[in-house]
Amino acid sequence: MWFTRTSSQAVKVVDIVDTFRLQEQPPFDKKAFVTFMKRFIKNLTPKLEREKQELFKKHIEGATKYLLSKLKDSQFFVGESMNDDGCLVLAYYKEGATDTTFLYFAYMP
Repeated sequence: MWFTRTSSQAVKVVDIVDTFRLQEQPPFDKKAFVTFMKRFIKNLTPKLEREKQELFKKHIEGATKYLLSKLKDSQFFVGESMNDDGCLVLAYYKEGATDTTFLYFAYMP
């Protein structure tokens, strides 16, 4: 977190959101999030190398379950283009934390 100055007043902003010009999205309920994830998986899977597709499907199920457990305490962001077919960024505060934790999907070969 950092501060910027506008006129004579300091404005508190989350540096990741500000730097990457992330746009906050309305919160998801469980059904809408599952629908989003199904579409995300359907769109991404064919872009992976064939031998990586099954591994991706195996791990994304666990990730989705984990994210569902964080759903009510999360904020959701997309890039400046507002393309909801792109990557969704989740943000939440770990218990007792003062800084936001951001979760991103990443492909690790």
